[in-house]
Amino acid sequence: MSNFFKTAFALMLLVLVSMPLTAQEFDDFESVPVHKNERAITFSLSTNGIALGGLYRFKLPGYMHFGVNLEFFAIRDDNEIPYYDPFVNQYYTLNDANRMFMIPLNFELKKRLFADDIEDNFRPHIVGQVGMAYGMNFPKEQYISTNGVVRQVDPESQYEMTYNILFGFGVDVTTRANFFVSVRPQYRYTFFQEEIAGKKDHSTFEIKFEIGGQR
Repeated sequence: MSNFFKTAFALMLLVLVSMPLTAQEFDDFESVPVHKNERAITFSLSTNGIALGGLYRFKLPGYMHFGVNLEFFAIRDDNEIPYYDPFVNQYYTLNDANRMFMIPLNFELKKRLFADDIEDNFRPHIVGQVGMAYGMNFPKEQYISTNGVVRQVDPESQYEMTYNILFGFGVDVTTRANFFVSVRPQYRYTFFQEEIAGKKDHSTFEIKFEIGGQR
């Protein structure tokens, strides 16, 4: 958990430090708010894993967008503990019993804030998403000792479908070449009807990064 917050804080700090430099570049220009379709690749750091994905947003009146998001999550166990053994120079992971993946397909509404009050290359926004999530878990083999005899047990794979809801607040930093970088803290509520990877509730806090263009 601590490593997650350290990494997320470092990435957010890097983006925020670069924002004043970007804004300063265009101080001499009178900016008119630009509102276009958006497309981007995405990277998410969450409290239980990482994700890669992509999105496309269609512009709506009132500086709003309607979008479609597709992501692929690799999720670790809650009690998973990585450690390094200096005697054999190898890394190990304790309590690593599952190999879970999740694919959320969400529809999104994005609202830009203060469009007429802030420089056009600095765009605060709020986001709401809702959609379906497909979860897959491929448990690792287990070894059970009975009367001194060790045997291997292969648990069955798990497949579950559910919904997920997401809310977030973030900032886009844009350039006059129509490229943008976005950073956004967000919370995703995900609840399965049946247990998968040992639990039903896979809700998580995330830091999401987007790199894309406007057209």
